[in-house]
Formats: sequence, C-alpha cells, structure tokens
Amino acid sequence: MYDEVKRQQQRRIKEKLDQRREHQVSDVMRQIMEFNKTPSDLKVELDRFIIGQDPGKKIMATAISFHYRRLGAAFKRSAEENREDLDSILRQTRTPKANILIVGPTGCGKTYTSEIASELVGVPFMAVDLAKFSEVGYVGQNVADILVDLLIAAGGNSQVAQLGIVYLDEIDKIAHEPGVYRDVSGTGVQKGLLQLVEGVENTIDLGSERISLSTKHVLFIAGGVYENLDAIVRKRLDRQGHNGDWREHLLTEDLVKFGMIRQLMGRFPVRVVYSLLSTQDLKDILVKSEGSPLKAYVDDFKAWDIDLAFTDGALTAIAHQSEQEGTGARGLVSILHKVLHEEMFRLPGTYKGELVIDENFVRARCR
Repeated sequence: MYDEVKRQQQRRIKEKLDQRREHQVSDVMRQIMEFNKTPSDLKVELDRFIIGQDPGKKIMATAISFHYRRLGAAFKRSAEENREDLDSILRQTRTPKANILIVGPTGCGKTYTSEIASELVGVPFMAVDLAKFSEVGYVGQNVADILVDLLIAAGGNSQVAQLGIVYLDEIDKIAHEPGVYRDVSGTGVQKGLLQLVEGVENTIDLGSERISLSTKHVLFIAGGVYENLDAIVRKRLDRQGHNGDWREHLLTEDLVKFGMIRQLMGRFPVRVVYSLLSTQDLKDILVKSEGSPLKAYVDDFKAWDIDLAFTDGALTAIAHQSEQEGTGARGLVSILHKVLHEEMFRLPGTYKGELVIDENFVRARCR
C-alpha cells in the first residue's frame, strides 16, 4: 500500500515537472518568435543599464539581435508548416555562429552587458570563470562541466538550454605561455572549448540519465582583460606603417601572439573592445543606470525610514575613488560600503529622517 502511494506521488511529481518544462519551452519559444528588437532598439535598452561603451554596445546589439531574429524566423516557418518536434526544428535550423569576444579592463561592463542582453531577449544566461578550468579535469573543472551548468541555468530543460547565452569569463587566463608547460589551463582548455563554441551534439551523463544537448544555437560571449594586448597590436601597426586606434585594428594574429590558439579565436568572429571607465562614466552609473548600486543602498536605508541622499560632490568623489582603484564599476559597491558601513550599523532603529552624504564625508571615509 505504502509503495503504491509512493509511486503515485512520484508519478504526479514527474507529470508536474514535465508540464513545467513544456511551459518553459513554449515561453522561451514565444519570446524568441516575438523578438522584434532592431539592433538600435536593443542598444537603447542596453543604454538603460550600461553606461558608456557605445561602439562596443552597437556591435553586441547587432550580433545578438540578428542571432535571435534568425532563430525566431526559423521557428515561425516551422509553425506555419505545422512541425511540432522542437528537437527536429533546432537540428534543421541554420544560424551562422556569431560568437562574441569582448576585450576590456575589469569592471568595464563585459559580463553585465551579456547578462542584461539575455534578460532583454528572454533566454537563459550562464557565466563561467575559465580561470578555474583545467585540461583534464583533475584540478578545477572540466570544459564539459559548462554544459551541466548551462542545463541547470535552463531549469534542467535541454531544449531551452540550446537557446541560451553562455559568458566565458577570463578567457585570457587560459592563454598559452610559450615555452611553459601548463597543466591547469593553457592550450588544452582552449582545444576543449573548440567544438563546444562551434556547435556540436553533446551528451551529458547525469548518473543513470544521459541527456543530449546541442550547442549549435547557443550564443557564446567570451570576455577577458588581455593585459598588454594593446602593445602587441601597436607593435604590429608600427611594423606595417599604420596609425590609428589599436582597438579598431585588432586581428586574430594579435590574439594568437598573446597566446590564444587560432582555431578558437576563429570561432569568435565578432570582436568588441571596451574602454576603461572614466570618472564621469562611473558617476553616471551611480546616477543614471537602472542597475546602479547606489539605488540599492537608498532603498535599504528607506526600509528603516532613512532618506539617504548624496551631493553632487560626493558622487564625484566616489566615482574618482573607484577610478583611482582601477576596479571600474565593480569597485563602486565596495566604496559605497566603506562610506556607509558605520551608518548602516548605527542608524537603523535609532534615527529616522534625512541622511545627506557630502564630499568631505566621502573623503574622510576613503582615506
């Protein structure tokens, strides 16, 4: 009797999970089929969150818009032909791989741009730190683990996972160092990424279950600081007798010189170079970005009936401090916490009203 009840419960749970997965697939499919943002539309949306980086955002918005517009058009054609097998549709759909490589300093918005773009399209997003990966998997993680993380990000639905965006962070950390044998990262990890980013059928072993997952339509975005890459490009330009901004002349051979393998870089045909954020950029992030960390602190204090406000001078000082520390937008959170930590501890429950932070207050806390 007990075993029968248990089997019925398991059956109901499975049915509910299956229904949820079907709903998830139809929801993502609908969003992609209805995706009609032009590249300029998508950039306007990105501008709400990412400050600066206009040339890079234009390139990214174009690549992402065209990628999902192609998929949406293919899904619509299949619907018109009354084909309902999504796996078959995905296999037969052809979309040129427009994987993106973003080069730029830490805290300039590489990861954030990718994450916001996935939200605007309505597809799963997963970021992975490649610095933790090893060639054979006995130290750190194996490249195959990326597929497992992507599957998790898609709620365990392999069909939804095939439509997502994967951000490969710190790809420059797996560059090969000429003459140095590297077990953990290096050429081995780069070669492991080759087929993954190109788009092949993969099988994930989860205990007794084997799940098929293709990366044919997964959009891969790789980001890295690539320290001193500018010197490599400038040296080539000088040798060729060319002038101009190195960011506009980045070639595959420059990345190969840095330590990347040519085959992998060939699978990232879209190249974007982000700039170091200026004091004004960082100040605009605090004031204008919908993802501003400042707004979170204002809301936190408001929950205790404290109206937190900053003078213009205070905002400039915070932005300048972040620029000096070289941590970009990511550093704004630590500076805000340093400025406000004493008030965060002392004022809740003891004070209600306005709390104004001025330039002198910021400078005193950031000594």
